[in-house]
Amino acid sequence: MRKLVLGLLLIALVPGRAVPGQAHSAGEEVGYAIGAATLNLVYLPAKALVGIGGFILGGATGFATGGDIRAAYALWVPTLSGTFLLRPANLDGTEPIEFFGTDYADRPSSIPAKADGGVVYDGLYSSK
Repeated sequence: MRKLVLGLLLIALVPGRAVPGQAHSAGEEVGYAIGAATLNLVYLPAKALVGIGGFILGGATGFATGGDIRAAYALWVPTLSGTFLLRPANLDGTEPIEFFGTDYADRPSSIPAKADGGVVYDGLYSSK
């Protein structure tokens, strides 16, 4: 049993890579759904513990550095973002599994500049 749980945890922690969508039979869909639900019994508590630990350590880091929010974000972003619940799409490879999240500010915005929130994004992340 211990080997099975460790094996499932290792599979869940391996970052997934998205692949083009493909049609699955009804049996495969049921298998992915049951697999996702089963893996979530191990994956969700592990992700929650990492998130809680990152939240506490990020706050302590921010406090220890005199309120430097970037230092706190260095721990908060990877531990508090990413995939919290595995879905069948994660298991079949159409959506990646991100145990540790990435910083959204390093990626270009997919929101048009005139859409809601575009001005806020530009104001926060544009260089002056």
